[in-house]
Amino acid sequence: MLPGLYLVTGPNGSGKSHEARRLAEITPGARLLSAETQQAFYERELAEDESNFRGGADLGRTVRQLLGDAGVAHPLCRAFRLDGLLARGYRQLSTGESRKVLLLRALLEQPSLLVFDEPFEGLDHAACGELRHALEHLAERMPVVVAGTFSPTHPDTARLLPLHLLREVTLLGAHGGTVFRGSADAWLAHAAEATTSRPAPPVDDGPWHETDPRSSPGTPLITLWNGRIAYGEQVVFDGLNLTVRAGEHTLIEGPNGSGKSSLLELFTGDHPQAYANDLTLFGRRRGTGESVWDIKRSVGLVSGRLHRDYRVSASVETVLMSGLFDSIGLYETPGPRARTRARRWLAWLGLGLHPDDAFRELSFGAQRLVLVARAAIKVPPLVVLDEPTAGLDADN
Repeated sequence: MLPGLYLVTGPNGSGKSHEARRLAEITPGARLLSAETQQAFYERELAEDESNFRGGADLGRTVRQLLGDAGVAHPLCRAFRLDGLLARGYRQLSTGESRKVLLLRALLEQPSLLVFDEPFEGLDHAACGELRHALEHLAERMPVVVAGTFSPTHPDTARLLPLHLLREVTLLGAHGGTVFRGSADAWLAHAAEATTSRPAPPVDDGPWHETDPRSSPGTPLITLWNGRIAYGEQVVFDGLNLTVRAGEHTLIEGPNGSGKSSLLELFTGDHPQAYANDLTLFGRRRGTGESVWDIKRSVGLVSGRLHRDYRVSASVETVLMSGLFDSIGLYETPGPRARTRARRWLAWLGLGLHPDDAFRELSFGAQRLVLVARAAIKVPPLVVLDEPTAGLDADN
């Protein structure tokens, strides 16, 4: 392959990730960066956890150890704002921060081909801009393959990709197979000619039935007063006041590392500093005798951490039913009502999946959609969505 940018795109389930892996496997000296390789790296770090031997938490190798002197001196280290994270353990990093670290590690190896599968997922606006500049710099010197859900008519495509370096576009069909391969100009013309129609979802009550009485509009679900999260001298946020009421939708924005996921973990019972805060969840002050399972019964969750930690071998149906028990996998026998509800949600998703399909063998986007349904299956008073659209195409 000649130096330049090569794009592999298509809807969820079209085989983009498979094609990215194939290119990396057949090209000597190639490096692949994807959600799957990021997950595998995390699991290796987890397998080397020495907390039991250290007498304290082992948070993984530090960013400085992972990057080495060459990485610390690399211009992207400062551009990606990693210079302030050098002493932090890998497992302390946010999804976006860890992706930046792995990207820089891949660049330091000077591969013959770089293959990126959905490289912009989990990155904030500033980091996306820096990654685009990095792609532009790299594609002038070596072949770079980007696999992702891009459309020539979407403004994000021009914002994220240096289209003037685009040598070839491969467009995959919804059920696999190549439907187009050609130049960027030909891709634009093909998109203009193509007509697609997607049936609207059925207008009905959906697969849910009863609702929680605490879902009555206006009922306070979360009250946080003067909220604070800090790790030693590093303050993530401080002085945050927030109330979330039933019937409201709340958007939390901020750059990578600003504490979005940590804040949401206060609400789901997963952050240990919840007890150090003036926090009331579902009418009860945190730390007054409630268990974490009392909280989880009232919350449906989708997050990168949940997706990363859902490592058990399970069928799609099992993953859906686990949302009724707030577990990863199933550890008690579900009744027929649980199974019926899971199958209604699966049908409502419209992904064409069978209940026995292996969850870990689905595409990343299909997995995320199943986890969205898992979060909502029990119709809780609060649903927490942390980067829920990661890996999804425009339609999904």
